[in-house]
Amino acid sequence: MEFMDGHTKASLDFQYILNRINIKTPYGKIYKDKMRPFFRGEEEKLIEELEKVATYANYAKNKRFMGEINNILHGIKDLRISINRARDGGILSEIELFEIKNFLFLIRDLKEYLTASQVFLWKDMTIEPIESLEKLLDPESTGISTFYIYDAYSEELKSIREEKREAERRIKREKNNLKEKIEKELDIKLNPDGSIIIPKDKGEVIEKLENYPHLNYVSETYMNIRYSLKATDTITLLERKVLILKDKEEKEEMEIRKYLSKEIGKKSKALYKNISSIGKIDFILGKASFGLEIDGIKPHIIKEHSITIVEGRHPKVEESLKKIGLAYTPISLELKEGVTCITGANMGGKTVSLKLVGLLTSMAQHGLLVPAKEMTLGLSNFIKASIGDFQSTDKGLSTFGGEIKLIQEAIEISENKGLILIDELASGTNPEEGYAISRAVVEYLLDKNSITLLTTHYDNIGNMDKVVHLQVIGLSHMELDELKLELKKIQPEKINLINRLMDYRLRTVDKTKPVPKDALNIARIMGLDPKIIHRAEKSLED
Repeated sequence: MEFMDGHTKASLDFQYILNRINIKTPYGKIYKDKMRPFFRGEEEKLIEELEKVATYANYAKNKRFMGEINNILHGIKDLRISINRARDGGILSEIELFEIKNFLFLIRDLKEYLTASQVFLWKDMTIEPIESLEKLLDPESTGISTFYIYDAYSEELKSIREEKREAERRIKREKNNLKEKIEKELDIKLNPDGSIIIPKDKGEVIEKLENYPHLNYVSETYMNIRYSLKATDTITLLERKVLILKDKEEKEEMEIRKYLSKEIGKKSKALYKNISSIGKIDFILGKASFGLEIDGIKPHIIKEHSITIVEGRHPKVEESLKKIGLAYTPISLELKEGVTCITGANMGGKTVSLKLVGLLTSMAQHGLLVPAKEMTLGLSNFIKASIGDFQSTDKGLSTFGGEIKLIQEAIEISENKGLILIDELASGTNPEEGYAISRAVVEYLLDKNSITLLTTHYDNIGNMDKVVHLQVIGLSHMELDELKLELKKIQPEKINLINRLMDYRLRTVDKTKPVPKDALNIARIMGLDPKIIHRAEKSLED
């Protein structure tokens, strides 16, 4: 069963959370891309994952530690293609051999730093340097990550290179002797590369050079003529010898690369073990660092299907409010199987509370720390959200039609212990039918195995038997005279005044609790004509 559909992920801002998890290596990205929720029955696995994240959050607080670790992780490249080629009998290039050698050194650096920092490693996160491969790719024990096919790999290679170097030295000596001879005989000065450029107005010199046996005409312009050394028979023979030796050298190097590749292939399992561990460490550190950024805590996982959040915060909304200088009001609530209803006026934060529950539940089940003072969670098998605009022109659905489609999908799986979130149920149709549909849906979900949390404007929904009724405190804590006094003050932004005065926290209410008149008070703040407000109040009294 799908844990969250696309609409639910979007409405809960789950992608925002994923974007905030910063990964340093291609192997960590593999884990992030494959990140999945833990379902019911996997409580122990989730508890272990959360323990890893919480433990690494303690290490991540140390900026020096994170700086050193990140320097190592940033140098790690994706070598899976090269390792697979070596395992399958392919011959790696010198660049690939260099990258694998560098990776082996980074493995050792990581192991040594983690050990020195006393970092605890779980079984699936252990780092094991591969000494045999290190020695193989660094036979002279230079400790330098650059790669070269060393003479030490083969006596044959060493002999070929020595013979080639001797031939190249003889060529150099022959050319220097020839150059000195030419300069002495012609009384001229050759360039270091053995060439000379003569202006065309020096006819005598040009005539002398044209008939000289040790210089070759190369090219000319409208002003100059260029000559260069003409190889002697000895130089020509030596140059041919160098070409033959180079060919032998390349063949011998190919055999060595073939051997090295074969040995790397044999160690593919050990390499992949380290790759897996590095990816896991990177991924857990990414989760831990994000947890610190949002001041997150480790949720307490239980087997009973329930959700308790103490002072929970929606990180994206909190960040948005912080940018405009407003504080986020943490929300506390307790949910069990059945239906819980949130009521309150618009602008009271009901939808944000709905999203908060869904997002923190999803974060916890994905092994993330959650932004709250406390959270106790019994796992859900799915999260289904009916939040936002459901209009779908390509499918010919109105907002109401799209909403009903999502609610029907939730109803079909409601026995499977999930979390169902419904915002303003049936608000897209006329009030009478909307109330009837809302009541019927709530009655149906009351006895299901899922936790249903919904917001509604229909006050009687919250008064139904067995429905837990949560109400936004809103402006009900203020006396009317106090509100009027606030309105007389100079306020640059009425919206900011609402945000400052509104109490977004939730309280459990019973059937006897009168419906707060927050909508009228909000209308006052926004400047609706007092005569209209008075008429509305009179209508409510009547």
